[in-house]
Amino acid sequence: MDARTPIEGSSNVLALAASFNLSCDCFVVGTNTGLRVFDAATCKLLAKRAFREGGVGLIQIVGRTNIIPLVGGGRRPVQSPLRVVVWDEKREKFTREIPCQRTVRGLRVLGQKLVVVLEEEVRVFAIDRQPVCEHVFPTTPNPTGICAVSRTHFAILGQIPGHVKLVRNQTHEVSIIPAHASELAAVALSPDGSLLATASEKGTLIRVFLTSNNGRVAELRRGVDQVVIFSLGFNPSGTLLACTSDKGTLHIFDIPHQATGEGVVDPRRVGGVPSEVGGEWAYEESDGGVSFSSDPRSDPTRGGDGHGGRWGVLGKLPFLPKYFRDTVSFASAEFAMDDGPGANRQRESDEAAAMGRTRLPLGTVGWPNDNTVVVLGTGVEAKYERFVISTGSEGQRICVRQAWANYLNME
Repeated sequence: MDARTPIEGSSNVLALAASFNLSCDCFVVGTNTGLRVFDAATCKLLAKRAFREGGVGLIQIVGRTNIIPLVGGGRRPVQSPLRVVVWDEKREKFTREIPCQRTVRGLRVLGQKLVVVLEEEVRVFAIDRQPVCEHVFPTTPNPTGICAVSRTHFAILGQIPGHVKLVRNQTHEVSIIPAHASELAAVALSPDGSLLATASEKGTLIRVFLTSNNGRVAELRRGVDQVVIFSLGFNPSGTLLACTSDKGTLHIFDIPHQATGEGVVDPRRVGGVPSEVGGEWAYEESDGGVSFSSDPRSDPTRGGDGHGGRWGVLGKLPFLPKYFRDTVSFASAEFAMDDGPGANRQRESDEAAAMGRTRLPLGTVGWPNDNTVVVLGTGVEAKYERFVISTGSEGQRICVRQAWANYLNME
C-alpha cells in the first residue's frame, strides 16, 4: 500500500464519512483521498493520511489510538467495499484484513473487537490478532448500517421490522425489544449501556428503554411531521439525548432516568484498549482556528420549558390529544445542512451513489462532556459545530452554537 503525507490543499478533498470514538473525545473522517483524526472538543487535527489508491467510505478508531478500521468508498476506493482493513497510523501500513462476501454497511469498535454490519447480518471479529469471526447475528435488511455500541451492550436490527436485538458484549446473550411498528432509522446506547434510544423511519417519536429489563422509560416527541432521523446520542451521564434530522434541527431532550445498576463510568475510559495496541495521541487543549461566536440561528423559544413539555398546564388536561401530553425537547438549534456552492452537490451525489447511498451522512452527534454536543457533517464543505447547553436570561436552558469550523481546512 502506497501511503504518503499529503502536500496538496483541501480544495479537491471531500469527506465521505465521519464518526466519533466510543468516548467521543476524538473523531475520524474518511475522505476521497484518505483519512483524518481530530480532537472532538477543539477540532484540532491530530493526524492526516492520504492514500494514492483512493478514498475511505466507512471509518472507526480504537479508543484514541493509531488503530483505525476502515472500508474503501467513493468513486475510487482505497480498498474493496467487500473488505475491512485495519490501518496502523504509527506503523504507516495496513495490519489486518477481513474479507466479506457482501458490501459492508457499517463498522463499530468494541475494545479489541470489531462489529461489522452487512446487509442482512452482523459479524463480530477480534482485531487484536489475525481476525476471526466469533459471532454472527441475522438481521432485517440494513442498507444504512444501523448499529450502536456501549461498554456493556451493542444494539442491532432484529429480524422483524422495528425490533432491536440487544446483545451483551461479554456473553453475547440476546434480548429482543419491539421498539416500533415500522422500520428503524436510528439507535443509540448510553455510554454505560443502561439506556437504549430508538427512532423509526417516521421520525416523530423517540423511545427510550432500560437495557436491564427492556422496559420503556420515556417516549419523546421530536415533532408531528415525518422526517429522516440522522443521528441519536446520549451525553456521558445518560441524562440528556440529542437528535438530528433532515429538518436541520438539533433537539435536546431530558431523559427521566438516572443511570444505575452498572453505574456511570468515566467517559474518557469507555472503550479503552491496552497500550500495546498502539500509542495514543496526547490530549491537547487548543482552539485550532475554530471560530467562536454565539449562533443567531439558535432559538431558545423553539424547545420545551425544561419540565417535560412545552404546553404547561394544558399538557396536564386528560381530554386533550396525546400530542399535548408528550415530552418534547427543552432546547433546539439549527445545524448546517447543504449550504455550500451548488456545484458541489453533484460531486457529493456521485460519491454517495458509488457507495450505494442516497446521500452522504449529515448530523452525526457526539458528546465530549455532559453539556457539550458536537454535530458533524460531510461533503465538500464538511462542518464541525459545537453546541453548549447553558442558561438563558430568564433561567431556562438553551442550546447555543459556540463554535464551528470547516474541518477539512484545519491544519
